[in-house]
Amino acid sequence: MDRFEDFRRRVENEILAHPVVQANPYALWFKRGLADEAQVKDLIEQFSVFSNHFLVVQAKRLVNAGTEEGERCARAILVNECGVAMEPKTGSTEGRTFANHNAHLEWLRETGRALGLDPRKLGRWDLGREETHDFLDGLDRTYGSRDGQVGAGASFAIESWASFGIGKGPEQEERNFWRELIVGLEAFDKRLRRPRGLAPLPLGFFRFHFVTEAGHGLAVWDELKAGFASPDFEPEVFLEAGREALDAILLFWSGLDRERRRLAVPLPPARAEVELDLAQIGF
Repeated sequence: MDRFEDFRRRVENEILAHPVVQANPYALWFKRGLADEAQVKDLIEQFSVFSNHFLVVQAKRLVNAGTEEGERCARAILVNECGVAMEPKTGSTEGRTFANHNAHLEWLRETGRALGLDPRKLGRWDLGREETHDFLDGLDRTYGSRDGQVGAGASFAIESWASFGIGKGPEQEERNFWRELIVGLEAFDKRLRRPRGLAPLPLGFFRFHFVTEAGHGLAVWDELKAGFASPDFEPEVFLEAGREALDAILLFWSGLDRERRRLAVPLPPARAEVELDLAQIGF
């Protein structure tokens, strides 16, 4: 039996089957298009904290990468986050130009401005909730680890989560969390902004990630196969790091889910009955 195929099955069972990959509780709700303005603002605020402070973790991933290929990939992601253009299909930043307005935090600030949020406050650590901070700390321990194998396991898990379903047909793509957020934000525009004559929210941050993640997902499988062939590869370290990284990501979404419930405006009786029926069938 091919040893890599055995390990691939373990990866599928222990990482790709993780709840945050298969059934993100917040995204499943958000794609239904029921978010109000306060809930959308909260999403943008917490994503801004994640995006801004992820730069520190990504820099650690770069300097601690265990292979030259991992180092190059980490560097491309870092400079793209900071504002260097990226070729969507290949993930390459070679020869591309820098612009402040291409920084991912700037894209979120554009969305925030449209919602009336103060762009100077977006991305600040103090804006993050406890779950967002715990999420970033979890990524720092795993994705940013000085142990290259821990970082590789976390990197594989994170990219597999972010690229889940993309390129595998409409039904699978609809389950990708980036797609679920885009669908929910478009529904928010249609339901609450267009009737008031407001322009659609700028969704460049979300659309860019959805378009580029497929290439990342394929790349990490190639990196895993190459790493597995190394005599120094430690399967248990790799898998544990992947699980820990996904557990940290689930904290972030659980925080968003808890807050959206706190912010929820009580529904009229008829609408509440519809909500109850949906809950009973698993939505």
